[in-house]
Amino acid sequence: MNDCAACPNNLKDVPFMDCSRCKAKYHHSCINLSIKDYNTMSKEYKTKWICVMCRSKEPKGQDNTNTPVRNNPAPSPQHEYVTQRSKARSAANCSCLSAGSVRDIIREELQAIFNSQIHPQLLEVRNAVSSFEASVAKLNEELDKIKADHATQATEIDKLKSDMESLRTLNQSLTSRVAQMDQQSRSSNIEIQCVPENKQENLINTVVQLGKIVKCPLTESHILYCSRLAKMNSSSPRPRSILVKFASPRLRDEFIAATSRFNRNNKDDKLNTGHLGIGSDKKSAVYVVENLSPDNKSLHAAARAKARQLKYKFVWVRDGRIYMRKDEQSNYVHVKSIDLLNRLS
Repeated sequence: MNDCAACPNNLKDVPFMDCSRCKAKYHHSCINLSIKDYNTMSKEYKTKWICVMCRSKEPKGQDNTNTPVRNNPAPSPQHEYVTQRSKARSAANCSCLSAGSVRDIIREELQAIFNSQIHPQLLEVRNAVSSFEASVAKLNEELDKIKADHATQATEIDKLKSDMESLRTLNQSLTSRVAQMDQQSRSSNIEIQCVPENKQENLINTVVQLGKIVKCPLTESHILYCSRLAKMNSSSPRPRSILVKFASPRLRDEFIAATSRFNRNNKDDKLNTGHLGIGSDKKSAVYVVENLSPDNKSLHAAARAKARQLKYKFVWVRDGRIYMRKDEQSNYVHVKSIDLLNRLS
């Protein structure tokens, strides 16, 4: 070690003193020793010289006068090689409290405080930060996993939406086709409405008689099926309708056309129960209509209600299709769905 124990400067090529106890080295100027005093000292004194730090550790009461101090104008005869310390200079610039020593002491004290008090707290903080970082890293990992799962699910949801839209379109198409097939299966059917019921009635004879009245001759061979239908509304006072299935759609159309022609030619006496010879004090109208599927019946009822609301004059059915017309000059409307009725204004 070639540094002065009192100051941070190097001792290379500079006269210095060695402490015989701690072996520390000091500049002459740091221990207030002049060159003249150093040259007059004996070799034995130099080898036994003790620094201020080591001498301060000795028990009190011992003689400390042999510690050399700079600027002693009158050394005692018994200590001719010892310079007495100036009180003023000792108070102002003590050799043991040089800037380097103060810095080292402060550094040691701060290090001791840090090791005893601050360092454990910092360790706790460091451990807490490490734990927090581990938690954050785990959360980030889970978040990345959630993001990946969300992206996968979003892709699957988009695919399901596309599939659902395709299925909805296919369902609408199939529903439309089934409804059309259901209606086509009724292409040979008619319904005769508002004919009073009788326990002993013969419905086939009633239909044959009706054909004679509207001038569309029928025989029993033309009628494949004839029966009363169940009421959709059991509380309705109207009699149950008569379902008639003809041998062909052409015969069905001819019968409906003959009925319409009869009503046009007899506006004051349209087809009624009196024509059928059903005894009653009051005649009631009899209607001959196409046999509609349940969906078309609901749509036909909604079309009639909408026509009353918008004051449309005509609502009719042709080959299972429903039409509306406001008046003689307006164009007809083909009613395909409830949505179309809702858009009418």
